[in-house]
Amino acid sequence: MVLIEATNGKYYICDCNVMNDNEDRVLKYVADVIGIGTSISSFICTHRDADHIRGIKKIHEYFPIQNIWESGHPGTTTDSNEYKKYMDLRRKIGVQEKKRLTRQDLGMTRFRYLSAKDERLEKNANAQGLVIKIEHWNKNSIGSSTILTGDCDAETWRYSIMKDYSSYDLKASILMAAHHGSDSFFDDPADTKNYYTSHIKAIAPSMTIVSVGNNQHGHPDKKAIELYEKYSKGSKQGNKVFTTQKKGTMRLTLKDDGWSLSVV
Repeated sequence: MVLIEATNGKYYICDCNVMNDNEDRVLKYVADVIGIGTSISSFICTHRDADHIRGIKKIHEYFPIQNIWESGHPGTTTDSNEYKKYMDLRRKIGVQEKKRLTRQDLGMTRFRYLSAKDERLEKNANAQGLVIKIEHWNKNSIGSSTILTGDCDAETWRYSIMKDYSSYDLKASILMAAHHGSDSFFDDPADTKNYYTSHIKAIAPSMTIVSVGNNQHGHPDKKAIELYEKYSKGSKQGNKVFTTQKKGTMRLTLKDDGWSLSVV
């Protein structure tokens, strides 16, 4: 879950996984940052899997969500209670379906939709979700940026994003690791010998942040962490990879001439 304050003064939340054991902490944090009852301009759903939409009605109860942004793809957990609750809220407050190769400016904050529904990879559900580059602009240039990857994989980048964008457009200060640190970000089924790394070389992040908690899937993957460590340049303090599992909540500030990251 990422809480975003754009330079237009409005708030946005990207993905949500509120459960019984973290509900009080999450709600308190959001309330402390934006104030109880403050509206969320949009809930940005990278994809409709249960662990990315869980508890969204609880967020809406305390911080009214004005609209939902998503790709329009149904995802893979359409029979879950989380999906039904999400779709109920979606019908009530409305939705905007975002398209790949589009962008929108929110003050000096730009959302660039690197990926959304893509007919080139229609059999790959994870390639139909949103991948968003958030750029903080300083006059006519990008001061700093981050990429929110959702559950995208190597195929999404190799056969879609890397074909649509130049390396210049993909360069980002901070990378949010895909799929909770799964190796699917590097492991392309079409290549059984080598890991795919052209995308992270193009992104060239200073640091990679892995959003992951206790799970039964083996996330984060040891090889993926090794590759994130190898291709992240490092902060001024030499840090390359942080996980929420070890660091907890983090606050990233994108600035005119750089960025700062603090553990809350």
